[in-house]
Amino acid sequence: MANNQFKPDYFKVSYSIHTPSYYRPEDNGLGFRSEAESMAFFADCERVFRIGGWKIEHGYAVNGKSSLYLHPQQFLGTIHGELVDAVPELIAQAALFQFQQNGKRIIEEIYDITVEQQREYIAAKRPEIEAELLKAFRTSQRKLYHDPGGLLWWNIELPIGRKYGLPAVDEQVNNTAGHYVSEVFASLIASGQIIQKTINGKPVYRTVMKCELPASRKKPVISSPDIPELF
Repeated sequence: MANNQFKPDYFKVSYSIHTPSYYRPEDNGLGFRSEAESMAFFADCERVFRIGGWKIEHGYAVNGKSSLYLHPQQFLGTIHGELVDAVPELIAQAALFQFQQNGKRIIEEIYDITVEQQREYIAAKRPEIEAELLKAFRTSQRKLYHDPGGLLWWNIELPIGRKYGLPAVDEQVNNTAGHYVSEVFASLIASGQIIQKTINGKPVYRTVMKCELPASRKKPVISSPDIPELF
């Protein structure tokens, strides 16, 4: 399933602003001089965003599924496409900060998709995911293993899921992509393509070497720096 079948209704966007009271030229520092200045900034944020139908929650401007983190130098978050150009118009009505010239930057397209749509999309990427996992756990010797240090999910499965899945508004949908990678990883272990071993009470892993494969599974391959010389 190609991502052109989905429309990116949301975008990750940053808006650069200038808040004079946040700068301290006397010591080249940053930060409000008092709690009163900080409170005044957020009160001004609340005033202008409420004009556009937003509400302020714990330092964020929120409008439905759209959310912007409010900082005296930048507003950053994921917002609906229809609101992208409306935010600078709201900032223009502020009294204590100004929108910087060319200050809008669209960082990433974000998709409002379901868990099922995410799984269907990333399942089409399985060959690339398998190749990436095999590469990640490749070693130069049989006795060498990779130790994820308890961070298999955070350092490998979730990042690969983010790479091959669609960036979604719902964080649960983003995690679905990582869970799919976990399933692929488990299947590679079950099929013997990745070897799992316990050393000092910790699970460690390595990609099986070509010389360890049964003769029936050995296939001539063209070497590539991006794909393990295994399958």
